[in-house]
Amino acid sequence: MRKPAVLITGASGEIGHGLIDQLAADGDRAIVTLDVAPLDPSLAKKVQRETIGSILDRVALERLLAEFEVDQVFHLAALLSTRSEYSPLTAHEVNVGGTLNLLEFAQEQSSTHGRPVIFLYPSSIAVYGM
Repeated sequence: MRKPAVLITGASGEIGHGLIDQLAADGDRAIVTLDVAPLDPSLAKKVQRETIGSILDRVALERLLAEFEVDQVFHLAALLSTRSEYSPLTAHEVNVGGTLNLLEFAQEQSSTHGRPVIFLYPSSIAVYGM
């Protein structure tokens, strides 16, 4: 039986840190993360599975599907402004293609467990002027 979980992409970023703290304090479901950077050790102990990888990696998403029943996705992963300016094609691939991967992942999860998956896409910290 798969464990109910919330998936946080881009969890090692500023918003991800606060979100992990809040969700861990609530304690009502497992927290799994997917990010290209490792979590701070103080946060890593609050999650049930830390996956270091890209939102473009369908295999990493499939591994999460095999173990967890994801019913919420917080999509925080993105390439931000400065890096995007130097690599616009990579930025498009990550920011658009990666988001599409996650939407497909959420749809697959929804079909598997017969109820909608909550998909939250608050964008990045860049839109908040930080």
